[in-house]
Amino acid sequence: MQRRRFLPALVLCLFAASVQADPSTTKAKVEEPVLEELMGGCSLRCAFPWGVEVQVPGGKPAAVKVLNDDSAQSAWTAPDGTTGVGVRFKFIFPKKLPAELQGTPLYGLDLINGVWKSEEQWKAHGRVKKARLYYNDKPFLDVSFADSRRWERLSFPDIMVKAGDTMSFEILEVYPGEKAPGAAITEIVLQGAH
Repeated sequence: MQRRRFLPALVLCLFAASVQADPSTTKAKVEEPVLEELMGGCSLRCAFPWGVEVQVPGGKPAAVKVLNDDSAQSAWTAPDGTTGVGVRFKFIFPKKLPAELQGTPLYGLDLINGVWKSEEQWKAHGRVKKARLYYNDKPFLDVSFADSRRWERLSFPDIMVKAGDTMSFEILEVYPGEKAPGAAITEIVLQGAH
């Protein structure tokens, strides 16, 4: 009789543990050098425009344009006196999509870590070491990034985007800069559509 009571409790505990487990971790691949003249290639933007909001812990969400402006000369930097850990960038997809764009595949992202504009600024500011990705506010993947000034590329299984969906990128760890502890990101490009 006690065995019958024990089994459901064990199954419930195992289920709860699996739900609370952290997502799996993958490493972004260091790719080609960043060339300003080649910024703005094909991406999810080929299907539809998307925006970015930044949310600093304890603050209100605010639109940020420098993360997807096709320029290696501009960068988002963590607020003064912070490292950027806990900051979340939310990629906002259109609330309405034509029927033929419902289910557009999203399969990765490319990132320029740090302030790319000059080698001195790149060394001075921090860079993202680890981040967590969320889709519709559910964590699905942790990503570790190299401390590199080149493009870093992450691929994941296709996510079929629907109107009103969101994807978020939360900074978990930072490589400190020589002069500023806070992380910086020059560009994030969502890959998909094709």
